[in-house]
Amino acid sequence: MQTWFRSGDALADANHDAAYGGRLLLGFAAGDLAVCVSHARLRNPGVETPLRCQLGFDGPIRALKAVGVACPYRGAGGQVADQALDDVFADMLAEEGDQPTLVIGRIDSRNKPSERFVARNQFELIDDLPSEGQLRNWFTIIETDDVG
Repeated sequence: MQTWFRSGDALADANHDAAYGGRLLLGFAAGDLAVCVSHARLRNPGVETPLRCQLGFDGPIRALKAVGVACPYRGAGGQVADQALDDVFADMLAEEGDQPTLVIGRIDSRNKPSERFVARNQFELIDDLPSEGQLRNWFTIIETDDVG
């Protein structure tokens, strides 16, 4: 994850995703970069169609593309990551006109800290959607009342 942010790929992806409501959010603590989060509208019919069918959801769908917490802010019980996710949920809802929004993210099954992070934040695992390699699909539906 950190390599993705440092390599410039995060900025390239954010630039590409701008046409799809993509956002790259940065969080600072004591003047230092503490967290980066990227999200955009889902634009993959191979995932979107089965997801809509399985969950019966017809509202907007956003992809949580990346959450990266700087090393000095890790290991504090997830406080920085959890706050960043709350902030990004508010941003997603603002982008979608405060409509209930389905959020999907993919996590490598070997990345247990990230799986604990999404599970702690009410994401559920969806095992039968198409994914590549070790990636697993996780989702949650957010509403204005859930944020804050």
